Amino acid sequence: MSIPFDLSIFELIFLALLLFISASVQGVLGFGFAVIASPIIVQIEPALVPQLLSLLGLPLALRVFIREKSKVNWKPMKFLVAGRIIGGPIGLLFLTTLNPDLLSISVGAIVLSAGLGSYFGWNLKRNSINALIAGTFSGIFGMIAAIGGPPIAILYRGTKGSEFRPSLNAVFTLGIMITLSLLLFTGNILQDHLILFMYLVLPVLLGIRFSSSLFSKVSDKLIADMVTYFSIISGATVIYRVLF
Repeated sequence: MSIPFDLSIFELIFLALLLFISASVQGVLGFGFAVIASPIIVQIEPALVPQLLSLLGLPLALRVFIREKSKVNWKPMKFLVAGRIIGGPIGLLFLTTLNPDLLSISVGAIVLSAGLGSYFGWNLKRNSINALIAGTFSGIFGMIAAIGGPPIAILYRGTKGSEFRPSLNAVFTLGIMITLSLLLFTGNILQDHLILFMYLVLPVLLGIRFSSSLFSKVSDKLIADMVTYFSIISGATVIYRVLF
């Protein structure tokens, strides 16, 4: 079987398992899909980030949003989306000008900062200016590494999970659509990305489908802590491997 980007069958199976777990975590916490998957995938094949994760992240974010859309806080949404529109082209400039090593370091730095932000409990007052800033950084990070969640998560820190999950994923849905539109318009989505999407969308959908039952006996806090420590370790590891 010919697999896009010259991946081996073992790498394809590993990616399917990784994406299943990442989607399951996002189904419970509302975020975590790209934070977990991106630093690993970028070391296997940098050309898959952000394209493949954005393609797979769209149905995932849409599913979580639809599941709990009645709890969304729409008030800051217009500023967050405006920020994504501003940040997308800036991120695209970085994506198209950075060499693979610098791109990998950028992914590692974004994941590491996400973990540190969670560990130290960074927080932002929710107002229009901060929502615009968070949305802009979300757009930049989403374009570089498909990791648009951390700036939004900081803005929504302290809210109940029933509001946190759908609000984040409402932003993800709109933001990923902006990211994919820019990637498609500039010719940065290849046929191989679409073929891999068709191979790997099923594990993602299964992950979100079984997320509640998979983690029913594990507290949300424990899962969130695991994602935090994983982000710190994996982000630092990506940077170390590129530099040394």
